[in-house]
Amino acid sequence: MERAEQEILIETRGRVGVITLNRADKLNALTGATQSAIHEQVRAWNADDAIGAMVITGSGRAFSAGADVGGFEDFVRGEARQRPATPTDVAWVDLVRESKPILCALNGLAVGLGITLCLPCDVRLAAEDARISFRFLRIGLTPEYGSTHYLVNLVGLGRALEYMLTGKFITAQEAKDAGLVNHVCPAESLLDDAVALAQEIADNPDWHLLKVKRLIHENYMEKDLSWVLRRESETLRAARYTDAHKEALTAFRERRQPKFHQ
Repeated sequence: MERAEQEILIETRGRVGVITLNRADKLNALTGATQSAIHEQVRAWNADDAIGAMVITGSGRAFSAGADVGGFEDFVRGEARQRPATPTDVAWVDLVRESKPILCALNGLAVGLGITLCLPCDVRLAAEDARISFRFLRIGLTPEYGSTHYLVNLVGLGRALEYMLTGKFITAQEAKDAGLVNHVCPAESLLDDAVALAQEIADNPDWHLLKVKRLIHENYMEKDLSWVLRRESETLRAARYTDAHKEALTAFRERRQPKFHQ
């Protein structure tokens, strides 16, 4: 199904919603309208019981070449009434943290905003020919979307500094070796592989997926182990009374797979 705005295309595959960036002629450069459309669709699927996970990918030969820089120069010269579309950093990071799982399938170039958009998401996959760059300094800008936080935690301080201070291009395999992406896939099967992984995630109970995400985000920077244990204990206590846990116990007794979504 296509959106009227044509900024993104959407489809569903089983319990997985797929968002495809749809500005292939511009290497899927992100406008304010594109970002708003993504936010809107993620919210819509978060409210849809038929969707358990989402995949974001790009059309053509790029995931995204970053922010659409059209209008940047006019703004700097004072000739534009409004500043160019910039990322709604806090809104996106907050939305992703509280969202059903979101996977990014990097089908080609992922540059600047085209990669920092993905860092708060849950899983990243890259095509074998994908190339990634944190190219902010090369255009006289600085990184956003919480990327100076997420990148360090994904790849370590040394690599994060190297990637951002040089703006160098990183191959898909280098990104996997560093921990920036989870999987490298053949280009022709990337989306199918991403959807299959998303479906595996989506088969789990929604309440529990959200709780596990919240625990990880709250705990991975927590230095006080007592708080980690307290949060886990409280969540586990609540999980014991859920219908999903009862179904899992019944399925175990009956020697079958649990049916969390009927």
